[in-house]
Amino acid sequence: MNKISLTSKGQVTLPAEYRKSLNLKKGDRLDVYFNERLGSLTLKKPATIEELSARISSYVKNAPKPVLNVGQYYQENKDKDIR
Repeated sequence: MNKISLTSKGQVTLPAEYRKSLNLKKGDRLDVYFNERLGSLTLKKPATIEELSARISSYVKNAPKPVLNVGQYYQENKDKDIR
């Protein structure tokens, strides 16, 4: 367990070992969860679009491949007849 300090602006610095293991970079955002009963905070790195897509696809049989790049998808499919 590490102890961290709170600045006058309410900011904390995560220890370098944690930032490195989570591959966090300057400007990255974290989800913060507060458990009032335990009086604790939990920080989580948000799931990527690929991770979310994989989770959702696991519930759907024959799920279509997710479109991650709309511009590329449009260029590849703009001349197809979809009727």
